[in-house]
Amino acid sequence: MGIGSAHKNAFIWAKKRGYNYLITMDCDGTHDPIYLNRMLKVMRKNNSHIVISNRFLNKNSLRDWPLWRKILTGFRHYLIKFLLQIKYDSSGALRIYNLNKIKLEDLLLAKHNGYSFFWESIFLLDKKKYKISEIPIYLPGRLMGKSKMKFSDILDALLYLFKIYFKNRV
Repeated sequence: MGIGSAHKNAFIWAKKRGYNYLITMDCDGTHDPIYLNRMLKVMRKNNSHIVISNRFLNKNSLRDWPLWRKILTGFRHYLIKFLLQIKYDSSGALRIYNLNKIKLEDLLLAKHNGYSFFWESIFLLDKKKYKISEIPIYLPGRLMGKSKMKFSDILDALLYLFKIYFKNRV
């Protein structure tokens, strides 16, 4: 059903079981768990609702990536930032959610069930005034597996971004 729907199901599952925090990350070996303690410290220090990783705070954080992927990721980041006025690296999956401070219905606001879930959820949670903090990370090239993203996913994400942009201009 898509990576977005998987995250929404995880929110429901964790909330039902009374978890305090939910950590999300890619399973291809690119998200280093070493960042998790720092993310939790930032969450507590800043009284954040969500802490996300940012691949653009450090100049060389994507140094191992192929050029085409750096261009695509950078283009998406700056286009989302420009169109939706999001100041965060909103498309990354390494995140910690404080489930005690975020309402389940707000976690489920994002409608997209694919990759656009990431930026859409940050956009909507930011609009609802949840406190979002970031930490810089180094993100190596893929260590395991192959990306499931297809050209149709990129096209869908671009069309969906413009749909959200025009919907929120009114």
